[in-house]
This record gives sequence, C-alpha cells and structure tokens, in this order.
Amino acid sequence: MSDKILGICYIIVALLIIVVKYAVPQFFDILIWVVAIGLFILGLYFLVKK
Repeated sequence: MSDKILGICYIIVALLIIVVKYAVPQFFDILIWVVAIGLFILGLYFLVKK
C-alpha cells in the first residue's frame, strides 16, 4: 500500500471520529480527540512525504 493511500485513509478515519464525536458527544472524551488529531497529522505526513 502506498504512503499516499495510507495518508488518505488516516485522514478519513480522523474525520469520521470527529463526526461521531459531534453526533454522540457523551460517547467520547479527550483521548478520542488526541487519537483523531494524531491520525490527521500522520495522514498529512504520509501525503507530503516522498
């Protein structure tokens, strides 16, 4: 699997987590935000990396 595809997957997962966070706010806590932001940054890294 290429890094670009992996990066896109990470970004999609992060966005889904954020959407669920707003849809079901009581289901998540600060740990989920850390994971989502981490995945998003990792996804951007894979997109930019050669």
